[in-house]
Amino acid sequence: MSMEYDSYQPHLHYPGDPIAPAKTRWIWNIFWLLLVVTGVEVSLAFANYYNNFGIDQILKIIYIFLTLVKAYFIIFSYMHLKDEKKTFKLTLGFLVIVLTYFIILMLNEGYYQNIVHTDFPEFMQRNPAGGGAH
Repeated sequence: MSMEYDSYQPHLHYPGDPIAPAKTRWIWNIFWLLLVVTGVEVSLAFANYYNNFGIDQILKIIYIFLTLVKAYFIIFSYMHLKDEKKTFKLTLGFLVIVLTYFIILMLNEGYYQNIVHTDFPEFMQRNPAGGGAH
């Protein structure tokens, strides 16, 4: 068997060498930040449920904002997108903005679908007012 195709990798740590400390501080910082943001969301929900602040629309905007903050930190920290090029980040950001815009448009159209009354002309109705069945 040829040595150039061998998958064995020699260890880089030799007995007696100092072991480098793990670089996990950043992941714990992100974890605690996400935990605090989630705690704020849950506490706002419970506070509104028990006290009924009457500001549901403002709370919805706050929830959406906090969810976007959490999504940003999850995507750019845990999915390692913080190391990507700026143009790739901007492309992803633009895509998220466009998709969010389309989702809002679809929800808005779905809301107005129940309000719009369709008045068909007489010749398109199944039972016209002036005559019998076809």
